[in-house]
Amino acid sequence: MADAPGKWPSESPVVLPPDLSPAEQPGTDRPFGEPRPRPSPATRDPRPAAQRVRDAAKELFYRQGIRATGVEEVCRVAGTTKMSLYRAFPSKDALVEAILMEDCEAEACWYANALHPSVPARERPMAYLTAAAAELRAPGFRGCPTGLAIVEFPDPEHPARKVADARKHQIRSLLRRICAEAGGPECLGDGLLLLMEGAFAAVPYLGGEATAAALEEAGRTLIEAAIPPAA
Repeated sequence: MADAPGKWPSESPVVLPPDLSPAEQPGTDRPFGEPRPRPSPATRDPRPAAQRVRDAAKELFYRQGIRATGVEEVCRVAGTTKMSLYRAFPSKDALVEAILMEDCEAEACWYANALHPSVPARERPMAYLTAAAAELRAPGFRGCPTGLAIVEFPDPEHPARKVADARKHQIRSLLRRICAEAGGPECLGDGLLLLMEGAFAAVPYLGGEATAAALEEAGRTLIEAAIPPAA
C-alpha cells in the first residue's frame, strides 16, 4: 500500500520559475512520462542516489500517480534504500515538492520559443497554443503534471496544491497579457487557458494527435474572432 504524504510546513513560500527564454532552459531531456533509459544490471548507475530517487519518483508519480506510489517502490526503481531517500528528502512530501517545482520549470520551457522577442506580438497567442499542442503529441503524455497534482490534492491549503495552483495562475496572467499585447481582450487569455486545460484532460481518451489538432483548430478560430485584422 502506498504511504500517504505527510505535512509540509504551511509557511513554506511557493516560488515558481519565470517563463524561460530558450537560452535559460534547464535540461529537460525527455517528454513527461517517457521512461529514462536504465543501466543494465551489470552496469552500476553512476548518478548520485538523490538524483536516482528524483528521476524514479518523477517517472512513477507522473505515470501512475503520487498517492498510488509508495517510497518503497521509488527506492526499488531507483536502486537505493529508504535511508538514502530520506537523507536527500526528509519526507515524501519534500520529494513531491522538489518534483513539482521541476515540473514547473519544464513546463515553462514548453512555451519559451513562443514567447521569444522574435515572435511578433500578434502571433504569440497562437504560437503558445501550438507549443501546447506539440506536448500533447509527445510520446507518453498523459496530462499536465501540475493539473494532475491538483486532482490528487483536493485541499487548496495543501502545499502541493499551492505549488500547482500558483503555476496555473501564473499561466493565466501570462495568457491574458500576451492576448492584450496582440490586440485582443484579456478575456481571450481565459478562453485559451480553458481550451488548453480541456485538451490536457482529453488526451487519455482522444489520444494526443486528435486532441492536439482540435486544440489548434479551436484556438485559431477563437483568436481570429477576438483579434481584429492588422490594418
